[in-house]
Amino acid sequence: MSDFKLPSATQWGIPSWTKRALLVHGMGCSSLTWERVAEALAREGYFVVAPNLVGHGFRKGTDFRMATVAQDLHPYLAHADYDVIIAHSWGSAVVATLLSSLPRSRPTSLVLVDPSLEFSPEFVKAIKEEWANRVANIKSVEEFMAQFPKWTRLDAITRVVGLQACASPDVIREILTQNDPWAFGHLLSDCPPNITITVLIANPEVEKHIPKHSQITCSIIPGVTHWVQYEAPERIVDAALQSVGEGQKA
Repeated sequence: MSDFKLPSATQWGIPSWTKRALLVHGMGCSSLTWERVAEALAREGYFVVAPNLVGHGFRKGTDFRMATVAQDLHPYLAHADYDVIIAHSWGSAVVATLLSSLPRSRPTSLVLVDPSLEFSPEFVKAIKEEWANRVANIKSVEEFMAQFPKWTRLDAITRVVGLQACASPDVIREILTQNDPWAFGHLLSDCPPNITITVLIANPEVEKHIPKHSQITCSIIPGVTHWVQYEAPERIVDAALQSVGEGQKA
């Protein structure tokens, strides 16, 4: 993997390791949001790659249509096979859009963490400025730790860095505007036969947006907010390892 240029990514582990994981962040975040999950996977012998999506991680851009953002991940898939792909929030919609393009040559496990697959027009209208304001007026590490008592200081730091590295509040506005209607749950229905999908849910309302499918398993994690990678990273890692193990047996 080290002999070609990636758009922008953080890596953990050693590139020569044969087990690989691709981690896709959510809106207003960066690759560093996965720090604790990635470290745990690296300890299990995985080489972990977490891209910075367009408009994030100090990357600029103007086209934030889901298909375009998904296409930006193609270089990662073209030069490596992944045992597991983990995505959070908006990143799950990006991966759902990418589903038909994933390699069919080997079993691949997907773990979608509290995915943002369906938003009503009313919801988008209500939250667009609120979410953009998170980038315009970034809370401090201390404020995030007070708001989310389960977060570590490292979690709060990576959240602040993700917001600071977001190109501008307009990135958030344009992501929500350019993807109207925000309807991506149906894409999971076309799950290729070599793919298994585990959906980890913090908000039980999310489950109704997940299609019924023999290759899709949903699990509700009680007592956590949308930020599962901070509040229960071990649940993500356990789900990934279990899914990969079952895929290899199959």
